[in-house]
Amino acid sequence: ILAGLAYFYMVAVWGGYIFVINIIGVHAGVLVLLGRYSTKLHRAYTAFYIVGTTLAIQVPVVGWTPIRSLEQLGPMAVFVGFQMIEYCEVMRRKQNLGRKDAWMLRIKVFGAALLVAIAVLAALIPTGYFGPISARVRGLFVKHTKTGNPLVDSVAEHQPASPEAYFQYLHDVCY
Repeated sequence: ILAGLAYFYMVAVWGGYIFVINIIGVHAGVLVLLGRYSTKLHRAYTAFYIVGTTLAIQVPVVGWTPIRSLEQLGPMAVFVGFQMIEYCEVMRRKQNLGRKDAWMLRIKVFGAALLVAIAVLAALIPTGYFGPISARVRGLFVKHTKTGNPLVDSVAEHQPASPEAYFQYLHDVCY
């Protein structure tokens, strides 16, 4: 919950909040791939994602972007995946399923979810529900001539200021 509140702060004051949610989502997803999934991990990521995303939507300039942005679909997919894994784990414990039966349940649950996701995406993509990829992401794929590094070129603080800017903001202090 505290991580969700910290994420909300990042959304409210810093434009790099998309990086934060993607890194946390990647970290949680990699933990699952490494076999480190647990109910505690599920609870932690679920609380973070629900609190953080719900609060992020409240920021006026962000709005519904966390649900509609292509850059933020990965963490949402991890969230949905965690819910499906936890459902399978609860069913495995309740029904005392063996290893083979537990894997069959996972395959059925994830297969059904895949079909539903394909249907939902097929319905939403033509309507333009998802916005285009942001200019910052698109900028990673064009040639950068100033420094050769797209991340450095995209940040205004790394650009040299013009003499007019110094005069405009500092005026007499410059002389």
